Amino acid sequence: MSIKLVIESAFSKAYQRYAGFLPGDTLRLYVRTSGPGTGGLFYAIEKDEAMTGDAVFEVEGLTFVIRPTDFWYFDGGSLAYNPTYGEYGFTFSNPRLES
Repeated sequence: MSIKLVIESAFSKAYQRYAGFLPGDTLRLYVRTSGPGTGGLFYAIEKDEAMTGDAVFEVEGLTFVIRPTDFWYFDGGSLAYNPTYGEYGFTFSNPRLES
């Protein structure tokens, strides 16, 4: 199964500039639940390696990967850098999940 996800160029460039990731690095995008009892979700990024079955997106020299178990959260969405939220700030929007 493949997914559709837009990762804006500015998003990739911000992670290179502020987090020190370099062209050729692979970053995993994933979703996890928040602390006990909150029931919320958070989107996260960490350096990793691609695994079989991952969705793979190459943007501005960085490779972003997503596990099949997280496809549902990302499919149809877009990631953008938003300086309002600080150096590592990003916004994720997905019309499919908002309705």
